[in-house]
Parts: sequence; structure tokens; C-alpha cells
Amino acid sequence: MTDSLPEKLIWKIDQAIDLIHNLRGAVVALSAGVDSSLVALLAHRALGQSTVAVTGQSESLPPEELEIAEETAKTIGIRHIVVRTRELQNPNYYQNPENRCYFCKETLYYELRSLANDLGFEAILDGTQLDDLGDYRPGLKAAKEAGVISPLLNASFSKADVREAARHLGLLVWDKPAMPCLSSRIMHGEEITPDKLSMIGQAELYIKQLTGVRNLRVRFNNSLARIEVSPDERRRFFDEEVMDQVDQQLRRMGFAGASLDMRGYSKKKSTVESPFVLPMANIAP
Repeated sequence: MTDSLPEKLIWKIDQAIDLIHNLRGAVVALSAGVDSSLVALLAHRALGQSTVAVTGQSESLPPEELEIAEETAKTIGIRHIVVRTRELQNPNYYQNPENRCYFCKETLYYELRSLANDLGFEAILDGTQLDDLGDYRPGLKAAKEAGVISPLLNASFSKADVREAARHLGLLVWDKPAMPCLSSRIMHGEEITPDKLSMIGQAELYIKQLTGVRNLRVRFNNSLARIEVSPDERRRFFDEEVMDQVDQQLRRMGFAGASLDMRGYSKKKSTVESPFVLPMANIAP
């Protein structure tokens, strides 16, 4: 299925597979995203039964993401294990400092290293690729400390490369929007709790089912919900009935109120409360 791929991308795929092939077994940190899914596919091709995909489950995992990870692993044919991570028991995590992600990944990689040792596997693999290096990602420090190997990074994959390779190799998540953990919706300094994460997860799932939006964040700030969707999906909310339904349902979930960020979601935008918001309260006459 790589015949129609550019030669340069075929070379990158081969480089990643060769790197993995030289390992004595590998545990792949599999989220429901395209990056780690591609690594899982390449690892399975390189190592067969000497690799396993592992998903960390906790309150910060969006409700539907585990199901997607399970389906992806099934499609690839790779063995899939779910481990329970307990980052919310760590005050360094739930107090929500700017380097919160470090403590999450530290917990995850501890679990994966323990599993790898039990299975007699040498390596832990993740889906880090070149574009990740341009962001502030404290989790990369935890990965380095844990000796995690990043085949896509080593083979110089960009995000665009990952999506193109995943599409040609038959991964259904090839165009799936990024979906960071639910804790990323809570402003730094505001404590993370299971109740807040549950509210956020339920709200995002409800809004997706109601409107069909794909790229969504429900930001939590002092019990208020700020809804962000990609700019081209904002029009799905410009309807009084939809706004009424969203506002009423989110209030039932425990939010004090809801608003729509008029600028739309942007990866580079700060999560500080935006002044460009439209209240979702009932506006019908």
C-alpha cells in the first residue's frame, strides 16, 4: 500500500521499521491519536508478537478515546493492554502547575516500564514527531528520563508525514483531530479533580453528538465552560435552539454557565479566558 507514497516518505517508513526491528521487543504507548497509532502499526510490522500496545486509563482520558484506541489496535492486529494510571493521586499533578504533563507522563512510563520488564521487552515507544518539538511539552522530559524511543522523530516524520503515511497504510484515525487529556482544559493553577474532568468529558461528548463538531475543547474556569471549536465549525452553534440546548445541558452537568469563543479553537492560542465570547444562555425572546 506504499506504492503511491512519495519516495521520501517510503524511506522514512522503512527507517522507522528498521529501528524498531532491531529492538528486543517493545511496548507502544498508544493513545487514540494518529501519531501513536502509526507507531503501533509499524511496530507490529517490525516485531509481530514481540510488541504490545498499551493505553493508560484515568479520569483525564476523554470517554470515547479508549474505545478508539481499542478499535485501532484491533484493526492493526496488535495485542492491546489497558493500564490504570493514578496521576490524580499525585499533588504535583492535581495542583495543576505549568509542568503538569511531566508528572502524568512520569506515571505512565513507570507503568509501561514495569510491564515491559514483565514481558521481557526491551523498549518503550511513543509517537513523538518533529512538530512536537516546537511546543512546550514537559512530557518530553519524562520520556527522555524513562529512555523512551521515538521512531517517528528519529525518522524525521512531520505531522503531515504521519497523516499521509497513516492514510495510505489504512489507519482510520489518519485525519482525527488531536485530543489532549481532559486536564488540559483546566487553567494552570486551578486544581484538577475527578468531578471537573467528568463534567468536561460529558460536556464534550454531548456537544459532539448534538452538533457533529470534530475539533472541540470545553475549557473549565471557575465552574464556567468556554466552548472552543475550529473556526470552520463555529457556524454549527449559530442557532438559538442549539445554544439553548447546550446551555441547559451543561448547567445540568454542574457548570455555572457556558460561552462560545468567537475566535474559534487555535492550537497556538493561550488558554487564558478570551474576551471574544458569546454567552450560550437562552436568547430566545
